[in-house]
Amino acid sequence: MRFFRQIGDLKGWKRFGFEVAIIVIGLSITLIAQELITSANRARATREAIDAVEVDMVMLYLHASERLAVEPCRRERFRALADRLQRSDGYWAAEIPESINRNSEHMVLPRVLRSPRRPWSDATWRSLLAGDAAIDMDRQRFIQISAVFVATEGFRERQDAAFDLAGELSHLSMSGPFDAAQRREAYATLSRLASMEGIMTVHARQAREAIMAFDFQNERRFFRFTSSTDGDIADFIANTVATYGACVDTTQFQPFIDDLNATTGMNVTLPRSGSTP
Repeated sequence: MRFFRQIGDLKGWKRFGFEVAIIVIGLSITLIAQELITSANRARATREAIDAVEVDMVMLYLHASERLAVEPCRRERFRALADRLQRSDGYWAAEIPESINRNSEHMVLPRVLRSPRRPWSDATWRSLLAGDAAIDMDRQRFIQISAVFVATEGFRERQDAAFDLAGELSHLSMSGPFDAAQRREAYATLSRLASMEGIMTVHARQAREAIMAFDFQNERRFFRFTSSTDGDIADFIANTVATYGACVDTTQFQPFIDDLNATTGMNVTLPRSGSTP
């Protein structure tokens, strides 16, 4: 109480100086509190943005694994088609594995080649780059995530072009006369498509390697799978085998499944060889 009585006794400039000091201290406390709140909000926004990116990375993980799993089938089909084109002599006898056009009724017309066509999305990453989260991120994590989406962009840029180019070979689904000029044109188109698909596989491998090396922090990154039954992933893999054949290398899915099980406590297993959904 003596302290407050002494303050009350202050007169003139001494009292004025004391009141100014009180105001300055109050403003300083307010500014510090606002800065702490702002920093906390930015940290939370950054964490939420990175969590969303990690969820997308899980889907890319699955898509890349699928792409690598069907790679032996893709190569086998391309080589077989190239060999038949080289050996064709004036007549083309269409031979299309029935499974190639499985579950593709929306295409209406049959295709002679097929590769997985998935939404390799980078929407959450672009959203993060457009905000302040990229500035607040740890530089090493930024570089690691960036590597994933650079490969993703490279894959996506070629996916639609490859799909359209494959459509130019649809005439090989019909039997009929096939002269040398048509054979050369078809072979050139197939060669362009093979090169494009090969580069896409490289991008898929780069993306998956970068994802597997990444230190995930979002424990709920597999929520799209935990909201479903354990069999959904197994069915996804079984459908892949049913579409592309026994040439599918299902072991390419194992790292994804191991991460899924370790993170969520689920018990997903690879379907047995030859199983169908």
